[in-house]
Amino acid sequence: MLIFGILLAGYVIGRAVLPLRLHWGWKIGLSVPVVLTAFKFHILHWFGGPRFFAPELPVPLLVAAAWLFAVLFLFFFLLLAADLVRGGICLVMLCRRRKPTAGFRLLGNRVNLGLLAVSCVLAVVGIHAGTAVPEVREITISIPNLPEEADGMTIALLADIHADSLTRADRVRGMVERTNAAEPDLIVLAGDFVDGTVEGCGAELLPLRELAAPYGVFGVPGNHEYYSGYVEWSNFLAALGIELLENAHRVLPDNIVLAGVTDPAAARFGLETPEVGKAFAGAPREALRILVAHRPELAFEASEQGVALMLSGHTHGGMIAGVDRFIARFNRGFVSGSYRVGGMTLFVTNGAGIWNGFPVRLGVPSEIALIRLVRKK
Repeated sequence: MLIFGILLAGYVIGRAVLPLRLHWGWKIGLSVPVVLTAFKFHILHWFGGPRFFAPELPVPLLVAAAWLFAVLFLFFFLLLAADLVRGGICLVMLCRRRKPTAGFRLLGNRVNLGLLAVSCVLAVVGIHAGTAVPEVREITISIPNLPEEADGMTIALLADIHADSLTRADRVRGMVERTNAAEPDLIVLAGDFVDGTVEGCGAELLPLRELAAPYGVFGVPGNHEYYSGYVEWSNFLAALGIELLENAHRVLPDNIVLAGVTDPAAARFGLETPEVGKAFAGAPREALRILVAHRPELAFEASEQGVALMLSGHTHGGMIAGVDRFIARFNRGFVSGSYRVGGMTLFVTNGAGIWNGFPVRLGVPSEIALIRLVRKK
C-alpha cells in the first residue's frame, strides 16, 4: 500500500500537476490533496482504530474517501493510457523530424482535465455498481468421473461479502434471498465474511442464518476474518448454522467429499495455516473431491491432491475491466472464472460484496455463482 501510494501520487503530480501553467504555490496546493488521497488508507488508519482494513469512522467520511481514492486510481490508469498514446505520437513526430509545439503541450493539459472529469464520473458509477445486491450467475462445469447421481448438482458460491458499515444487513439479506431462491443443493461461503468485530458487525451477518440447502451450508475463513478476530467470528458463524471447514472435510451424499482450508493470514496470528492434505485426510479415495479455499493460489497444490473442483474468491474478479490482469499477477494468474489446473477445474468468483476501502466495480459485476455440475462426456 505504501509503495503504491508513492507511485500513485508521484505519477499524477508529475504528469498532471507540474505541467500546468500555474504559479508554484498553486501547484503545491493541488499536490497536497493528491498526496493525502494517495495515502488515504494510512490516514484513515491513524484515526479509525487498530484495524487497517476496517477503520471505525462515520460512513459519509468512508464513502467520500473511497470516492476520492477511486478518482485518483482511475485517473492514474487513464493518464498512463493517454501517455502511451502521446508517446506514440511523439515517436511519429520524431521520425518526421518535427518537434512538439506549445499548442501540443497545451492540448495535453486539456486532455488531462477531460480524463479527470471522466474519472470523477466513473468513480460514482463504479461505487454504485460495487455496492449493489449481486445477481445470480449460472455457470456449468463439466467434471470427469462425476458420480452419475451427482449429475446436475448445483452449488451456490458466495465470497467476499465484507459486511461492515457500508454492507449492512439489508444488503446481506438480499444476497440470502437470491441464493435461496435459486434452490441450490449445496451452499458454500468462500471467506471474507466481514470487516470489523463481532460486537460492531455481527448484526449485519444475521441474515446468513436463513441460508438453507439440502446438502448443508459450509464456509471457510478468509484473510479478513483473521484481521477482525477469527476465534470470535468462527464461533459466531457456527451459531448462524454455517459449518466452517478448517483443514477438514465432510462426506456428502452422491459420493462427494467437500473439504475446506484455512487462510495463509492465519500464520500472522499463530493459528493453523492451510493444509490441503490434512483437509482430505481419511476421506474416501473413490469419492469426488471438492475443495473450498478463499485464495486461488492453492490451486496447484490442490490439483496434486486429486481435487476435481476448487472454489475460491479473494480477487473480487479484479474489480475493473483491464485492471483485472494486474490483480491476476498477484494471484498466480487467477482472477475470475474457470481455469484448468492439471486435471482439476478451478472456479474463482467475482464475489458477492466488496471491501469498503475500494468499493468500485466497472465491467466486473458482483455475483452469486450458481454452479451446475455435469458429467464430462
